[in-house]
Amino acid sequence: MDKRFISFFTHSKDIFFVMDMSGVILHTNPSFRQLFNYTEAELLGINIADICHPADKERRDESVGRLVADKQLIGYQSRVKAKDGCYYSVTWSILLNDDGLIYSTGNPVVGVPAKSGPASDDIVQHTIQSLTEGFIVLDTGWNVLAFNPAFQAMANLDESQIRLSRFTSIESLGLTPRVMDELERSLTNKQALQVQYLNTFCNSWLRMNVYPYHNRLAVFIRDITEIMLQQWVLALEKKVLELNATSRYTLAQTTNELLMGIEGIFPEMICSVLEVDDAQEKLHNLAAPQLPKNYCDAIENLSVGPHVGSCGTAVFHRRQVIVSDIENDFLWADYAGLAKQFGLKACWSTPVISSKGSKVLAVFGIYYNCVREPNDSELQLIGRTVNILRVLIESKRNEENILDQNNRLQSIANISSHELRRPVATILGLVNLFDKDDILNPLNKEIIAHLDTSARELDDVIHSIVEKTLYMRVNEAEIYGEEVKGGR
Repeated sequence: MDKRFISFFTHSKDIFFVMDMSGVILHTNPSFRQLFNYTEAELLGINIADICHPADKERRDESVGRLVADKQLIGYQSRVKAKDGCYYSVTWSILLNDDGLIYSTGNPVVGVPAKSGPASDDIVQHTIQSLTEGFIVLDTGWNVLAFNPAFQAMANLDESQIRLSRFTSIESLGLTPRVMDELERSLTNKQALQVQYLNTFCNSWLRMNVYPYHNRLAVFIRDITEIMLQQWVLALEKKVLELNATSRYTLAQTTNELLMGIEGIFPEMICSVLEVDDAQEKLHNLAAPQLPKNYCDAIENLSVGPHVGSCGTAVFHRRQVIVSDIENDFLWADYAGLAKQFGLKACWSTPVISSKGSKVLAVFGIYYNCVREPNDSELQLIGRTVNILRVLIESKRNEENILDQNNRLQSIANISSHELRRPVATILGLVNLFDKDDILNPLNKEIIAHLDTSARELDDVIHSIVEKTLYMRVNEAEIYGEEVKGGR
């Protein structure tokens, strides 16, 4: 830190701190520590983001870019958390110095809680300032009379821009005629209401809680995109599980419905599911609603291996494989040209492992037409989808196994009632014809020959029954991942 600043800011009544370009605090003055009630040791080395309000993050990230470009920021406002958990709104003047350090001086905004004990108005003001929801007050001409930092972050405007703008002209809110009609109705009827809508400007869902007071409206605005996505995913899972419970839908049809639902919720996703053969060596297309047919045909019968794109590798290693840039990833060295033909630039693949963990049943793949990595919400979706796919695949295979067993049991019953009875009846009849009084009777020799033939026929029938029974045991064990003990 430049020594010329130390003496001045040590005695300044303004709050002051120095941080590096990554946001790590290097120095604070006594006024800073006194206002927020931290010791110098508690602040030294922590990142400024750790004591700033979460709702200010996006605006803070944008301010860094402006600071790098302009070397200074004047009038930047943020909320800083004191040691007791209270947030103070501060207006900052920020300078990026030639030494690569960031120097910030600030003044608390009037109305934040005082250390000696805030009055009721101060408590209300502090609560509004600390909300992660946007808050604004509007008059009948849709002028913004008051707002909190969360709304400022949502609007992506500085304080002066908001004060000079009418609410209806703030593009980042994506206001629709229906929303404005609802606000007008609340103002006219003096009735509180709630309205939610898709903000097409930033592709997010917003919910407004509107409260009229005299000729003004107090409006709380919340981003509910995550809530809406969770509701849609739950509804999709319910629908798919209900379809799976009916015999009218095949596994491929049900899986296709699941993937189409996901692509409807996340329009940029291109989903696919490849089944893995019993030998765990080859992949076969099960469902891929949006993938080009020519691409699906090209990867049909794809081998499992340690460097076979995302899907083949995920099955080989039995773990998730995230490839954010197909063109420059060694796993796609042999397949990048194919992906490029169809504009596929990223692929995330996750194996669907059986409930007993013995086999990989399938692999769930997500493609993108741009280079990108998954965020936390997408990783959660992938995990849920893999669980649903496991249920779909195992339940359908169980159904097929039960049907096959029923057919085999019916076959065994038919063998027992017809093919088994015939040689037994023949043997019994021949035994009755055997001349016990005259062992040397020539007829006995023929009877013994017929008995031998019938006994061999009976042995073949019994062998067939044992084989069918053993197959049922083996097939069931494979489905549940168990070891078959014993044999014929």
